Amino acid sequence: MQFPRKMMTTKELNEECGIPKGYLRQMAHVEGQKCVTRKPGGRKFYFDTDKLAKQMEKYAVR
Repeated sequence: MQFPRKMMTTKELNEECGIPKGYLRQMAHVEGQKCVTRKPGGRKFYFDTDKLAKQMEKYAVR
């Protein structure tokens, strides 16, 4: 999957790419994940889109 930017928030991924917010929240809380960060004291999740694409492919139902 191609993303417009390297780092994107949950809202940007939902609006621009059509990925459901619930799915992104689940991906952010997967134990041992490496694609999501938060700034200290911040509320927003920031996704590294390259790593997110790999993680989405790993958990895809086939």
